[in-house]
Amino acid sequence: MFERDYLIRLLTQAGLVLGKAMGLRQQQKQKEALDLIDEFLGRELRLRSRLAMGLSDEDLLSMLSVTGSPNAESVAVVAALLQQEADLLHDLGETGESVPRYAKALRLSLYMLRHGMEVEGWDVRARVLELQKALEPYEPDTETMRAIWQWHEAEGRLADAENTLYELADKQAVTKAEGDEFYERMAACDDGALKAGELTREELEEGRRQWSALMKEK
Repeated sequence: MFERDYLIRLLTQAGLVLGKAMGLRQQQKQKEALDLIDEFLGRELRLRSRLAMGLSDEDLLSMLSVTGSPNAESVAVVAALLQQEADLLHDLGETGESVPRYAKALRLSLYMLRHGMEVEGWDVRARVLELQKALEPYEPDTETMRAIWQWHEAEGRLADAENTLYELADKQAVTKAEGDEFYERMAACDDGALKAGELTREELEEGRRQWSALMKEK
C-alpha cells in the first residue's frame, strides 16, 4: 500500500511540476523552469538531470527499478520531465543539450511501449509522436535508431523495421547476426502478419538475400 501511495503521489506531483514548468515557459522563464524540474528529480527520485543524461539507458532503467524491473511510473515521469527540459533548452537555443534529451525521452518511452508498461493518465504514445516530431530536423543517433527498429518490429511494422535495419547497417551499428536473427523472426511470421506489416513472403526472401549479400561485402 505504501508503494502504491508513493507512486500515485509521484505522478500527481510530477503533473503539477510539468504544469508549473509550462507556465514558466510561457512567461519566458525557462531557466527557472529548468531549476524546478531538476529540484523535483533530485527530491523525488534522487536523480539530477545531469546524472540522468550521463547514465546509459540500461543504468538509468536499473536506477528506476523495483525488485529487478523498471518501475513504469518512474520511467514515465523521467521521460516526461526530460522532454520538458528539452523543450525549454530548445527555446534557449541550446540544441546540443535539448536534442539528446529528446532522444533519451523517446527511447525511454519506446521502452515502455515495447514492454507494455501502461500508466493511467499518461498517454505515452502521444508523447512518442511529439518526440519524433521534435527530432525530425536532426540526424538520429544510432542508439535511438536501434530503439526505433525494435519498436517497429514489436508493433508489427515489418517493412519499416526492415528499412531501419538497413539504415543501421549503413552506419555500421548492427551486426550480421542481429540482421540474420531479424529475418529468422520475420520468416516465422504467418502471411497475415507479413501483410499487416506491409511485407510479402517474396519481399521478405528478397530482403534476406540482399542482407546476406551486403554482409559479404562488408
